[in-house]
Amino acid sequence: MTKYEILMATDGSVWGKKAEIAAMKIARSYDIRIAAIYVAVARKDSVREELVAKGEEVLKRVVEIGEEMGIEVHKILVGVSIQRMPKKGQCAESIARAILDAADQYRVHTIVMGSKGESEFDHEMGSVALEVVRKARCTVLVAR
Repeated sequence: MTKYEILMATDGSVWGKKAEIAAMKIARSYDIRIAAIYVAVARKDSVREELVAKGEEVLKRVVEIGEEMGIEVHKILVGVSIQRMPKKGQCAESIARAILDAADQYRVHTIVMGSKGESEFDHEMGSVALEVVRKARCTVLVAR
């Protein structure tokens, strides 16, 4: 199994883009392996397919930025289906679980992610970032 020192979680939001740049600068500085993950979670298949397409575009952009910086970024695209009516916070828990599972699978040293996602507008840390920070078995860097 491939090992990545950094797993960069992004959704293409402003905060995700800050995490992307931070993660890639670290990877370049230390000459370490990096992977970018996008998690598409939806209840309806059609919505999930739209999110997967968006994820492909986000990850393509991240790879291109990495190439410009002289680093190779590997892509991980995860689609998660929530079949029944989600309870409050279930979407965030599903995204966080997918990130944490990938971190375990690829034996990641550090997860880098934005403090909030594109649907979070409050001033505190977002629900996905908070869930990852609480449950990660590795270092988590949260970009603001």
